Amino acid sequence: MGRRITLKDIAAQCGVSVAAVSYAMRDNPRIPAKTRDAIRRVAEELGYRPDPFLSALVSYRPDVKAQRLLGEVAVIHPCAKDSSHTRLFRFHRESFGCSMAAYGYSVSDFYLDTLGYSSRRLRQILLARNIRGLVLGWGFQPDSLAGFPWQEFVVVSTERVIVHPSIDRISMNHFRSVRVVMERIRAKGHRRIGLIYHDDAPLVVKKNLLGSYLAEMEMAGQLDARLHAFEYTRGESTARFRKWLRASHPDALLSHRSIDPAFFEKAGLAFPQDCGYAVAEIDDAEPGHDAGVYVVEAMGQTLASMLVRKIVTYDNVNMAVEGQIVLVNGVWHDGVTL
Repeated sequence: MGRRITLKDIAAQCGVSVAAVSYAMRDNPRIPAKTRDAIRRVAEELGYRPDPFLSALVSYRPDVKAQRLLGEVAVIHPCAKDSSHTRLFRFHRESFGCSMAAYGYSVSDFYLDTLGYSSRRLRQILLARNIRGLVLGWGFQPDSLAGFPWQEFVVVSTERVIVHPSIDRISMNHFRSVRVVMERIRAKGHRRIGLIYHDDAPLVVKKNLLGSYLAEMEMAGQLDARLHAFEYTRGESTARFRKWLRASHPDALLSHRSIDPAFFEKAGLAFPQDCGYAVAEIDDAEPGHDAGVYVVEAMGQTLASMLVRKIVTYDNVNMAVEGQIVLVNGVWHDGVTL
């Protein structure tokens, strides 16, 4: 018997992403019908058969015999389903769900802001459903779920805010991303690079962005006290931004996240004609209009791998040990804005 055909094999044959294959195999309408049919034909030709047993995971614990790893895990969202934090996290949630499905797990979502669960009630529901693995989505605060018994669960947080110091975290590598973007901007001849970040970004993310930006500018000998960062608020008028442009005179903009193009149009700014523009963290499935670093599927896939490894090794949160952080690198895409 030959090697088992995987979703990755099908993706390579079709020239699409693993997530696209997973969606197509589940007949998800987000993939065009013609593409779904083509992917399923290739899967059939290659002899693909779903395998939830995951014998490959035994490599994490060579003393553990292969076992069927079917079960349910939960993504805990602190905010409502339609909140900005939850919407931004949606692609990573979908990528995570696809990867967990390949591992043999279903994923359920709990929106704490909507449900109003106390720590005690949430614990009761999770245990009643035999859910051991938890992922913490975006929007948590340090005091969220105070008193929750983390040690009873396997937990990975995607939030840079430390919900509990013993929980392992996964995050975009903002330091590397800023460096990559600034190198690309300078390669286009720009020198006065202005930094933009969203007002609702976690404080630790703002510090990381500003720290890495200032370090890069200083090393390049381009640090200018007049070129301070602009804090963007969704839905605001362009008045503050235009005032900032007049005072700072940047010839390129580095934004933490993508901003609605209509905002810049109203400000009378066209990219790249008037100014270069690139983004340090783009949470989309496929590269698009903006130049910048796309996280693509890396976050969701790494998150799933971490959680499953912890589940099969019974690696519950150890309250006596400080959690570690895993940084995920994105992929640069040229776009049309630089």
